[in-house]
Amino acid sequence: MPEKTLRVAAPGATLEDLPPTPDFDSYPVPAAIIAAAREDDGRILRLDWSDGRVSRYHAIWLRDNASDTDHLNLETREQRGDVTALPKDTRVATASIDQVGALEIGWAAAESVSRFHPGWLYAHDYSNPHHSSPLATDDAAIEPRPWDAETLAEPPTFDGAAFFEDDDLLEAWLTAICRHGIGRLRDLPVEAGTVARVAERIGPLRETNFGRIFDVRVQTGPGSNAYTTAALTPHTDLPTREYQPGLQFLHCLRNSGTGGRAIMADGYRLAAALREADPRAFDLLTTVEWPSSNRAPDSDYRWQSPVIRLDEQGHVLELRVAPFLRAPLAVAFDEVEEVYHVLRLFFEMTAEPSLQMRFDYRPGDLVAFDNRRILHGREAYEEITGERWLQGCYGEREELLSRLRILARRRRAAALDDAEPNSRA
Repeated sequence: MPEKTLRVAAPGATLEDLPPTPDFDSYPVPAAIIAAAREDDGRILRLDWSDGRVSRYHAIWLRDNASDTDHLNLETREQRGDVTALPKDTRVATASIDQVGALEIGWAAAESVSRFHPGWLYAHDYSNPHHSSPLATDDAAIEPRPWDAETLAEPPTFDGAAFFEDDDLLEAWLTAICRHGIGRLRDLPVEAGTVARVAERIGPLRETNFGRIFDVRVQTGPGSNAYTTAALTPHTDLPTREYQPGLQFLHCLRNSGTGGRAIMADGYRLAAALREADPRAFDLLTTVEWPSSNRAPDSDYRWQSPVIRLDEQGHVLELRVAPFLRAPLAVAFDEVEEVYHVLRLFFEMTAEPSLQMRFDYRPGDLVAFDNRRILHGREAYEEITGERWLQGCYGEREELLSRLRILARRRRAAALDDAEPNSRA
């Protein structure tokens, strides 16, 4: 029989009364722990909640995530040791709910006691993986939503006038980029360097051989096709790198010429369409490694990868393709013609109007997009009729996700601060 302790949490508990968590986030307490029961001689702990949920946690998992100071540095929220510091036979000796509703555990073969924040336990209930966690809505909000010309004709657009002061606007824009792979700010200052200021609202810039900021305009002796007036087939930037940049930012400073419309295509949608239309072509593009190379007098970057990279579950992780950076293909002799054939099919699909988004840049527009998902290009333009000048820079996917988590953390903390004490536990 499990050993059970029953106590209802005190309804007047405040945030200050509850124990710290292993991270810096803020957790509401949607239900109180009403019972704690040891199972399997303390190797498992069962919790019953006031809303009817039943949760089960392993003792070793609880010990590894405890917030007591001998295990966790509360200044850094990092563990003080690795798993070898945990007893091999970690077991719960006693379990109870204290006067403010926190779980209190006494460990077998040890004198230490650990207290756990009930909201944190509720949010990290891995025995109910599909439960509605107070943090789960953030993941649902940023889940990718593949698009085509019918479902998304223009980039999701936000007013950039208050961008540098408005965190709610920043969060909405970043959420759109996560969902659709692209988001636009309008009416930003038409000043050189603004693109870096915008990107730094998210996190550090990714510097490359093109510089911290690069100017997309006609250049004498251009180091890239981008610095000419030529049309650019939809592509991802820098597939020549072991880790290609996750984000790209393009800010329009001048655009008075004719032509040069932006072309965008959702790589996730392209991959799905190809998989449905020609499974063999999809399979080859996810397995054959195509080499890419930056050809320049003073740098030599090379990498090879499938055009479409999948994760372990077979979901599309990223696309790596730039037609003007193709290096000599190196596959078996009998495979060459078929590999070229499927690459042709892929680029024919990127040119399909039903899978493209096209739009004009106007001065003050800034478009940010996921460089490992969105293929971008442009129509040719005539510089003789006016001036076209974009400034760009790179960032990383993980910086965007980190910034979104921090913004959500602040929002949750503010909501808890505004809540009545009785709603906190």
